[in-house]
Amino acid sequence: MSEERFDHIEKMMVQLIQMVGHNNAVTEELRQDVTGLKQDVVGLKQDIATLDTKLENGFADIVNMVSVLGEKVDKIETTQAHHSDVLDVLATRTTRQEAEIQGLKRAK
Repeated sequence: MSEERFDHIEKMMVQLIQMVGHNNAVTEELRQDVTGLKQDVVGLKQDIATLDTKLENGFADIVNMVSVLGEKVDKIETTQAHHSDVLDVLATRTTRQEAEIQGLKRAK
């Protein structure tokens, strides 16, 4: 093998070693980036699961509140009807008492 050819092969080997070293460094950097991304994805999945649970609980609370409000509305209507009846009774009694008072005043 000629000296010139040997020098050319040697230069190519040096370039190849440098390229492999650079590729190894880039590969390691990518590996670290992927590992970090995997950890981020795990964290995001946990956050999503937590949010899903909170959303379900919140929805259940809303449904419960709507149910309670519905019961309260029903009670309000019942209470209003009862109060209306009581007011009617009181109005009748008041009218009778006024009539009795008027009758007693006339009798004097």
